[in-house]
Amino acid sequence: MNMTQAVRREASPRPKDLPCPFCGADPPLAVKIAGRFIVGCDGEDCAAHPQVAADTLNEAWTRWNRRAP
Repeated sequence: MNMTQAVRREASPRPKDLPCPFCGADPPLAVKIAGRFIVGCDGEDCAAHPQVAADTLNEAWTRWNRRAP
């Protein structure tokens, strides 16, 4: 079994996902690695490549979409 599995956005309907806060790239696809879901920017021009992780897909996307006031 492969440890990395791409997860389709359609698997969990959410409001519009926010772009990367550093480079403005469109939201990435989520990836499941070793039982955890990771959402992060993989934009070629992004110097920061931020990532968030959670036990569920919805929580990972919620964390990605969270922005400081």
